[in-house]
Amino acid sequence: MKATQTLTTASALLCALPASVVALSKVETRNLDVAGDDASHQWRAINSGASCRLYIRIHHSSLINIFLISICSSATLLLYVYATPRPRQTVDFKDECLHKHKDECIAAINAKLAAYPELFEGREAFEFEVNKVREATDEGYNIVAMRLNVDETTVGGLLGDGMIWYPNPWCLAADNCYTVGPWDCDVGIPLLPEQCCKMIQDSVPHEDMNGKYLECYTEFPVGSPSNPVNPGRVCIHTDADGIVVHIPKNE
Repeated sequence: MKATQTLTTASALLCALPASVVALSKVETRNLDVAGDDASHQWRAINSGASCRLYIRIHHSSLINIFLISICSSATLLLYVYATPRPRQTVDFKDECLHKHKDECIAAINAKLAAYPELFEGREAFEFEVNKVREATDEGYNIVAMRLNVDETTVGGLLGDGMIWYPNPWCLAADNCYTVGPWDCDVGIPLLPEQCCKMIQDSVPHEDMNGKYLECYTEFPVGSPSNPVNPGRVCIHTDADGIVVHIPKNE
């Protein structure tokens, strides 16, 4: 929609130019979103047959970013047409992957990339990160993951609401298990990781049947300095059988 509005505006401005300028041979107004380095630029000059030129500057990987400059013998006219650059697109692969084996998932993602490269900035391949989710029988089952906020200083939780969850029951004996959490680590202001972890551990003071206590570790959200956005990366989370349990995205 924004692209259409911008191109319409550009066309209207061109139509308002003096006749000597409107005599341009051709201006292509298709979607100018093309693959390329963000820092690269392309200059094109289109002769009008008169003493005017139309210079079009295309900023690659933006939706549209065009400068129109017409220089004539009788006058100089500057037009500026701009559309907000398109943010990098994140695509989820629910249909391709969820509840399917990781190998089938990866093959389906690669097929989608080959069929629709324009969805992925024209890239030729993805970097896949496959990780098994922690289960109650795994080493480190007693660790609570605290997702930080993007600034990496306070706890934000998976949904950004400060809520921290523990996926397993806490078992004092084989027949004595109960649910722990969730914990709200945003009490008007987000808590520091140390404060959040202390609250979690204070709420579950007893060791489990294996002699373990709850422990904490911090993880960094996508977009934070320690985990910057990477549209060429796809993270895949599986169970012990290699079945995808979360919806993968390129991020």
